[in-house]
Amino acid sequence: MMKKYVGKTEDEALVLACQDLGVTLEQLNYEIVSQTKTLFSKKVEISCYTTQMIQEFMESYITKILKDMDFEVETVSYLQDGRIYCNINSSNNSILIGKNGVILRAINLIVKNAVNNTFKKRIEISVDINGYKEDRYKKVASMAKRFGKQVWRTKAELKLDPMPADERKVMHQVISEMGHLKTKSVGEGKNRYMTIMYVD
Repeated sequence: MMKKYVGKTEDEALVLACQDLGVTLEQLNYEIVSQTKTLFSKKVEISCYTTQMIQEFMESYITKILKDMDFEVETVSYLQDGRIYCNINSSNNSILIGKNGVILRAINLIVKNAVNNTFKKRIEISVDINGYKEDRYKKVASMAKRFGKQVWRTKAELKLDPMPADERKVMHQVISEMGHLKTKSVGEGKNRYMTIMYVD
């Protein structure tokens, strides 16, 4: 999936890559693969990718694995705040989401590993099914406000049930903006839970 270009200098290889991919230098992610220098010649090889290439890879990868499982699938991806989002709409969204989003989380893990292995870089991605995650995050954010107000009022520590890392992150962000409150995550894996505490 990564593309390689060769030039006499790094700049020449970059110009070739930008021209071929139709992007600016700012839109190009690259690394030097090799540099060779002889008495009469010099050669620099770069390996590069763009956000659009990641989006295309994600969409085709998701479509392939789900079509192999006999789901009819539509995908749309976009970039927002440095993270690449891909939303799926399938012939049976509820099966792909699973109870409390457990299958959707597995899909996220599989796709994330495929993207990171293909592009040899840790890339922030998120896969959603028909806006399920977005709705879930809104619910988690309103829960966080409710729990935060409770701790603020009682000044008593509140231990929450275990929840996935992405939902804990939403909860932490909301509570960190409330003042006089802090959060702490405890435990391992699926048993990891969050505690909300009052601070003077």
